[in-house]
Amino acid sequence: MVVTIELKPDVEAVLTERAASKGCDLHDYVQGLIERDARSPRTFDEILAPLRWEVAQSGVTDEELGQLFTKARREVFRAKRRRAKK
Repeated sequence: MVVTIELKPDVEAVLTERAASKGCDLHDYVQGLIERDARSPRTFDEILAPLRWEVAQSGVTDEELGQLFTKARREVFRAKRRRAKK
């Protein structure tokens, strides 16, 4: 895949300098940055972003959300106890 990006002159200068310090050209340096970013694990905030958006859109309060999680935890715990008794 080919992607074309336009860099501001000052950003290009910084990236070109960093690439030279690593012994590569600008293209290879930027490609390496993108590949490292794509492989890096997502942060907890990134993982939770869709849930936070859904909660915000739903109008559920923090207290109601806490109650939902508490109820769900209790149900899971009870289900595990029932399975353990079988």
